[in-house]
Amino acid sequence: MSFASDARIEVINSSIDNDCCSIAFLSAIIKCAGQINYDENKKRIVEIFTELEPLFNKVDEIVHQYYGVYCELESVDEVGVSKNIRYRITIPSSITDRLLLDLDIVEKESFVDNKKGIANYIIADDCCKKHFIMGAFVATATSNIIIKNYENIEKSSSGYHLEFVFSFNNIVKDFIKLLGEFGISAKSTVRKGSPLVYIKEYQLICDVLALVGASKAVLALQNEAAIRDLRNSVNRQTNCINANLSKTVKASVKQLNAIKIIQEETGLESLNEELMELCLVRLANPDESLDTIRKLYKYEISKSGLNHRFNKIIEMADKIKKAKNPTIASTWL
Repeated sequence: MSFASDARIEVINSSIDNDCCSIAFLSAIIKCAGQINYDENKKRIVEIFTELEPLFNKVDEIVHQYYGVYCELESVDEVGVSKNIRYRITIPSSITDRLLLDLDIVEKESFVDNKKGIANYIIADDCCKKHFIMGAFVATATSNIIIKNYENIEKSSSGYHLEFVFSFNNIVKDFIKLLGEFGISAKSTVRKGSPLVYIKEYQLICDVLALVGASKAVLALQNEAAIRDLRNSVNRQTNCINANLSKTVKASVKQLNAIKIIQEETGLESLNEELMELCLVRLANPDESLDTIRKLYKYEISKSGLNHRFNKIIEMADKIKKAKNPTIASTWL
């Protein structure tokens, strides 16, 4: 199960207390995942397609409660690359016309899919607006969010992306407006001919999940975000430490090379006492940072002062190297 699927099932398993909310929820399900077809007797039926089998119980419960009939469920093999099992929920033809009119799915006279968007009476109250969003979430929400198993270091991180894929533009406009009434800002685009609404901000995705009642998903996402932030912080610190280590190593190698030239060509005794002492400390501690060398150095000196003395040693070695072979320019790491 994906993060989005788990969240959708959590919403499906929540209870709906009011009649108006049940109608809003069912309206969203049919508008987002339903089709109007005909049975063998050429009568209109509504078919809802989903990969979530638990949705059947929810739809069947609402339809039976308000229309007194039962729905049918059958599995349909997915033809696409994923070849996942999908389910078809069929609402009986005996109540289809009444249902389509009640939910504002069709025009009253023509019985043609009106594609008008969301009727105001379906979402008259805030509770109905919330349940319409819940229905749309259950029917069409997808996400690239991965709640990682951090024991599996091979697993790549995902971003934060939640989207709702619709079949026509008018519902997209109304749905964005509907989310906006709850302080959730969303954007729309078209992918492969299908309009969709998407949200990429972590906090707004949490707000959507909280709005539709997916509290477990909210906690899982917040925990994931906290772990990601911690890991990113650790990585930044590690990168900084590694960069400093690399800088220290390069400086140390440069200093050691200079000391080696002086030692081999003129001897460390040719240096004054302070520089000779510094060379000996560095030779004894080739991997230590400048700050550590400063602490080991018997003369009291600042870090910048110590760096200045190392530069003098490097300059002296550079002159020796050039004197031996004037045609070769000095090269230091």
